[in-house]
Amino acid sequence: MVFVAIVENFNCRPNMKPNELMRLAADADDALKANQLDKALEISQVIYKYNRSAGLAYKGVIALRKEHYDSAEELLIESFQLNAKQHMALANLIPTYIKKRDFKKAVAFGEQAHAVMPKNQGVCINYAAALLQEQSYTKALEILKPQLDAEKPNVSVLTGLITCYRALFLKDEAEELLLIAEKYFGDKHEIIRLKADTLAERSPSEALKGFRAALEKEPNNIATRWNMSLVQLRLGEFEEGWVNYDNGLLPEVGKIGRPLPKLFEGSKCITDFRSIDPQKWTFAVCEQGIGDQVLFLGVLRQFIKDYPKTVLIAEKRFRPILQRSFPDLPVHTYGSGPFLTSNSQVTNGYMPIGSMQKKYRSTKTDFINNRHNYLVPDQVKLAKFREILFKKTGADKIIGFSWKGGYWERAQKTKTMDIELWDPIFQDQSTIFVSLQYGEIDKEKEFLATKYKNIRWIDGLDFKKDLDGWFSLICACDEIISVSTALVHFAGAAGRSVNLLLSDRGAPFIWGLEDESSIAYTNIKIHRKQIAQTNEEFFKSVAQKALSKVVSI
Repeated sequence: MVFVAIVENFNCRPNMKPNELMRLAADADDALKANQLDKALEISQVIYKYNRSAGLAYKGVIALRKEHYDSAEELLIESFQLNAKQHMALANLIPTYIKKRDFKKAVAFGEQAHAVMPKNQGVCINYAAALLQEQSYTKALEILKPQLDAEKPNVSVLTGLITCYRALFLKDEAEELLLIAEKYFGDKHEIIRLKADTLAERSPSEALKGFRAALEKEPNNIATRWNMSLVQLRLGEFEEGWVNYDNGLLPEVGKIGRPLPKLFEGSKCITDFRSIDPQKWTFAVCEQGIGDQVLFLGVLRQFIKDYPKTVLIAEKRFRPILQRSFPDLPVHTYGSGPFLTSNSQVTNGYMPIGSMQKKYRSTKTDFINNRHNYLVPDQVKLAKFREILFKKTGADKIIGFSWKGGYWERAQKTKTMDIELWDPIFQDQSTIFVSLQYGEIDKEKEFLATKYKNIRWIDGLDFKKDLDGWFSLICACDEIISVSTALVHFAGAAGRSVNLLLSDRGAPFIWGLEDESSIAYTNIKIHRKQIAQTNEEFFKSVAQKALSKVVSI
């Protein structure tokens, strides 16, 4: 994030000449560059008397530099409202909203600023930074590419471009720019970290060495510790990995970390077990995607045993499943969470459930020894689905399937396996395949309907909203074949047999590097596509290994 200084032709009141106001603006810019904020504020007061919008813009920038983000927002917005051509105010609203972690607004103002200042490098860098937080890599790439000067590179432009290329799996382009970055900025922390990020998928052990080298430069860098934690967890270094994982809760990491619902801002967050008083109530808060939540809930019974005065806070759609699965545990929705945690006399505060892992899952053995089935489906709904499916189809067995996952753009590219590739699996005509895929799937549905007679769709059931109904349908299937998505976690936590398909582009840390079965769930078999394998070879292998073992329950 960079401060954007913009020289403008100021309109001023008649009793001051324009060139005099321009001189004051130049003095203010010099003071800001020298970080002489008090001097800059004095000058901005004078500017304000003769050009209110310009004076407010400078005051807003000073507030931003002082990390008074609410004040900066107020001043810059007022400046921009007074004069829509006040480019300094417009440009600096982008870093203001980045600092306030409101990335959607940062993107919105970035779009406006870029439209009128497409060549301003500071605007482009900040706009791209906001886009990267929203994981809009293609757009960020479009914004940054014109700013690249290979002979006189800017480190922020380089790091942004390399991040985009990595996320879009443009390996050659990323490595080409990384060589330039190492040539000009090889001793900088951010370049050492970026190289470690680049190695994370293909050589996690080397990546870990890189992260440690980056931390030698900046030992307290939050983002580096967060990125390193994901590699540590993937390598099975759980003890330190989970400790570093807590860095994802901090604002420096942003939306790509572990952001909690905004309702909890200001409430006491607990990550250290030593600060929990067992005599007070502790609120366990479900976090991140719904699949992550299921995974983390695997330790909940152990946590409750140690801290009986526990209340679980979760999404409304998840609540029926949790109440049935943990009948003695109070379960409330996110909206009531901050209110319940507000009384420090009787409550410890709230603990994100991902932070519980470091006490109960510090080794691979901890995972394996504590595997159990902990989510319970609605037996009435389950029986109804099985009756409908078998009566209408006359099938020998029912297999649920899902071919795409991931919320973010990069995760989708990593996890999804295009439905056109699944032909070897769907060739088993004795099996009825039930789509458990949520999201927009009209094109895939049309494709499958024209090619296969043994695929079924459950109309009238909103998989995202009616989570309990979807979960019952999952458990009504004899077997699940799926890419890494929430479906796998729900089925795994209920003890259902799952064949998990992983691409050669990487996978979430919980599936490890070479494991053939899950360390977290009792009945998940892992099929990893190898780089040397074609897609056809991989799916034929899955069909041969998985379908021959399916037995109706």
